[in-house]
Amino acid sequence: MLQKVSFLFLVLVVIAEIVGTIGGSGSSVFFVPLANFFFDFQTVLGLTVLFHVFSNISKIALFKKGLDKKLLLSIGIPSVVFVIIGGVLTQFLDNKIL
Repeated sequence: MLQKVSFLFLVLVVIAEIVGTIGGSGSSVFFVPLANFFFDFQTVLGLTVLFHVFSNISKIALFKKGLDKKLLLSIGIPSVVFVIIGGVLTQFLDNKIL
């Protein structure tokens, strides 16, 4: 059963990534609700982090010539700080609210 859920989950994740990228809305719009069917909220957040890390690393590798370092520092660093704060807050907030 676990292998079927894992395979189904992986197929749906790939579809979510493709639809989110083509649609321009971002893959998390589809990934997070989908992953909630398979995992608890904290696990979904952790998977979303991994999903974004690998996605962003691939984008940086593909488009490194057009990378604006000033923009990366002014938006990237605050984003990481607030993601960490949000992750910590999930331990104290009710999952149904989130």
